[in-house]
Amino acid sequence: MLYGCGQDSIPPLEGCNSNQEFVVYCGFQNPEDLALTPDNNFLIVAEFGGMAPLVEMQPGKLSFFDLTNKIRRDALITFGSNVWGDSACTRDPAIPFGPHGVDLIEREDGKFQLAVVSHYPNESIEMFELTNLDQWVLEWKGCINVDDNYYFNDVSLDKAGNFYATHMFDADYSLARVVWNVFAKSDTGFVVKWSTTGTFEELEFTAGSFPNGIALDIDNGNLLVNYNLGDKTVLYDLSKESILGEYKHNSPDNVVIQNGYAWVTNHDHAATDTFKCDSNPNCPLPFSVNQLSLEDLSLISAFKFKNSNMGVGTVGLPYQNSIWIGSYHSDRLAEAKIALSE
Repeated sequence: MLYGCGQDSIPPLEGCNSNQEFVVYCGFQNPEDLALTPDNNFLIVAEFGGMAPLVEMQPGKLSFFDLTNKIRRDALITFGSNVWGDSACTRDPAIPFGPHGVDLIEREDGKFQLAVVSHYPNESIEMFELTNLDQWVLEWKGCINVDDNYYFNDVSLDKAGNFYATHMFDADYSLARVVWNVFAKSDTGFVVKWSTTGTFEELEFTAGSFPNGIALDIDNGNLLVNYNLGDKTVLYDLSKESILGEYKHNSPDNVVIQNGYAWVTNHDHAATDTFKCDSNPNCPLPFSVNQLSLEDLSLISAFKFKNSNMGVGTVGLPYQNSIWIGSYHSDRLAEAKIALSE
């Protein structure tokens, strides 16, 4: 996830054109992460604004994408009481969010809870209840302020409302140090667990180079973590604090648990290649979506995309016979129509 000024810039995409590889839907602001609504009819889209030091910090938004009519709309957000966050955390409804990673779960009480990593105006996890009142609506139900403590990328909830989140690196980490670590691959962060009692626990056994996507396998009590600069995905047994499996691939980004498998999106290019994107709204570089076993992360299928009409993929969410793909550097969402392995 590095981009900036550079030579041999990739030219901007002209128009909003689909091809044999991707059907594209434009009008988005960096649709970095995705979640499927309980009725399977909509995608919840985290439209990424940015995060220092990689790009200038600015707000983003949450939106819904209608999978039937292929229409995007801004999420309708109402504000309720802070019952799922920290009582000391407050949110001004007039200030926009800065969404990054998201996770949606059905709680023990039957309610649907959405957690959102937000970088704007400060670092926090924002909690919402997803309800359907003639249309899907998000009601803000609290937040957890982690400014000056952690710098999160992605989040995964359990059914009680606790969460695991990837602390990428310290908030004052410089771009030069990030670039250096592309080659050094030293530990920069770890997973943090937050409990509804208001406590944080740093899981030292998860330390690695730029922890990125994360997913809790609730049924098996395991945790999947992508290490973007460590070039691997790791499956942890949380009770034993041990490694059950590891899949090595270049620069993994987000991970989704769907249909009994892990779906990990990784970049098939050098991190420094993103410098070629310059001010291009899209960064059409190659990537893959990998279907992995939840038992040991063995590879089931790998879907590789040359990508000439989409931003570089950061998340691949399978639904029916398509993989829906989002990007941290794109004005469009993509659909790859593929026969998926079961």
